Amino acid sequence: MVDEFAQLLGMGPARVEEGGLTFTRGDLACTVLIWKDRPDRAVFGWATVASDAALREQMEHFGGMSVRIDHPTLARPVNPTDIPQGAGYPWPVVGSSLAAEAAASLERYGRPSLEFVRDRHDLGLLLLADAHVHRGGVWSFAPANSEPARVAQAILLARHSGDQDLERSAVAKLRQRGEEPLAPYPDYLFRQSVADWARQYARVTGVDLGDLAMLKRKRPVYPEGPGAPEPSQGGC
Repeated sequence: MVDEFAQLLGMGPARVEEGGLTFTRGDLACTVLIWKDRPDRAVFGWATVASDAALREQMEHFGGMSVRIDHPTLARPVNPTDIPQGAGYPWPVVGSSLAAEAAASLERYGRPSLEFVRDRHDLGLLLLADAHVHRGGVWSFAPANSEPARVAQAILLARHSGDQDLERSAVAKLRQRGEEPLAPYPDYLFRQSVADWARQYARVTGVDLGDLAMLKRKRPVYPEGPGAPEPSQGGC
């Protein structure tokens, strides 16, 4: 099955891991995940996850520094939702080829999924997206309930890669959304969730996110972003 996936994708994977094929492109590691449906083991699904290669292992516990790319299926032709893409293809019996609909989906959506994320900067912008981003008939999966975590990840990625433009964009979103309560917890604010995620990410990566961690305080001081003017000290 793995060999047939690679053939239909028209490219050889850098490595084959349990449940997927990983391809490398620049600073990115793109994995085509393959899984059987839990309720019905006779069907399977596939999706692509694009990760930052440099931070992939450190962030593995959190699913990697990554975005997931989904594609239309018979069950969900065109409209993505905040429910992840499900399984919808018949699992091939031993010695047989993929079903026609599974092969057709790989031929149509495989390469657009693998090439969806352009580079590290683009990965960061996709992490900051307010909703699913569409390109080439496929889309990045960006559920609303993961926004604080994705903002913290974007700032982590920006600082790790020295991408000041990305950090400014991430800080701008953080300042805009910071005081919003997160449903269904009216006393838990967006900035506080960012702070909680930042503490965990800093612990495994060693990247300094101390200013984000302090956003948990009652009177927070928001990051200004790189290149921001120093606060005025007053004087005569």
